[in-house]
Amino acid sequence: MTEATHTPFISRRKRMASAGVSLLATGALVLAGCAQEESEADEASGEQSEDLTEVTVVTFLPLESLTFTPEMYAEAGGYFEEHGLDVTLEPVQGTPAAVQATIGGAGLMTRVDTTDVMPSMEDGQPLTAVGTMTYASSLRMVSSMENPIESAEDIEGLTIGMGSVGGTSETTLDLALQDADVPGDSVDRQATQVSAATLELVRQGTLNGYIASLDTAMSLDQQNDDMMIASAGLTDAPTQQTWVTASSALDDPESVEQIEAVLAAVQEAVNDVAADEENDFENVIEVLRGEYSFPALDDDEAAQAALEAYTNEIWVDPSGQVDRIENDLDGWSSIYEDYTTAGLVEGDGDPDTWITNDHVPGN
Repeated sequence: MTEATHTPFISRRKRMASAGVSLLATGALVLAGCAQEESEADEASGEQSEDLTEVTVVTFLPLESLTFTPEMYAEAGGYFEEHGLDVTLEPVQGTPAAVQATIGGAGLMTRVDTTDVMPSMEDGQPLTAVGTMTYASSLRMVSSMENPIESAEDIEGLTIGMGSVGGTSETTLDLALQDADVPGDSVDRQATQVSAATLELVRQGTLNGYIASLDTAMSLDQQNDDMMIASAGLTDAPTQQTWVTASSALDDPESVEQIEAVLAAVQEAVNDVAADEENDFENVIEVLRGEYSFPALDDDEAAQAALEAYTNEIWVDPSGQVDRIENDLDGWSSIYEDYTTAGLVEGDGDPDTWITNDHVPGN
């Protein structure tokens, strides 16, 4: 699989805010010079920066997680601007809100989990998947080293905590249990706060384990020697995150151009994040810290561990048959069949009509 190479840059606005930030170039990273004097000179001469198209990209949660590294790095590293876009990343609370904002035209596109969007598509929501961001779940199981949960088979008969019963965590758990032939009703599920405080419930035996985001799991792993972090079958569950847009947007040439620019910028950004693994992601983390601050990003070891998982396990197609961002069309149809078996969808839809690779870079 051939990855695109790219020399990223920081826009004048970004460079003034984060002078001296390290950027990727030719497989390595070079320092971006301070652009304050350049900006002042431009203003003095009346030079105008090139016109950028304003675009809103919706995120299903606040930008306080490395889950959103693709969007955040594309923005902080100037990739969107290089593709002629002035992108506003607009957080909302949850996938339903993100989907409605996209359908209603408040946002050009968003990315959502197939467990959430396929039922909506089957119900006739006017959405089209135009790219794939993740090819596996980023959820992790937290348990104690004394009674570790390492596989889906280990979960049978246990009590598992999760942020909310009925949400993505439980759906992913159900799919993992089904794949391992573990009876779903053998597992007790409890809604609980998903944080470091929940560790005490595991230590006390109230919970056998709980499902956490990759960010939280990596932070816990760095700080607690008595805890185990494992995929526990969750990453084997048939789930992806896809970039979706309102189907009507694909009838508008101007919107199509913007969608393709967003996907191209994100693809270049994540390829360059992956290229920085040889530097322990230090330069990528520095770029992100120029714009954002949250616990997982501020912890060097947790950030590096999370980015390693994203670049090697989550942003890449396990079969190696498709590039980053490209849709695995056969896998998409297979996921729909799995969801039909699991009862998540009726199974009477045509998933091939809900997805297209026409706008993925290089196609």
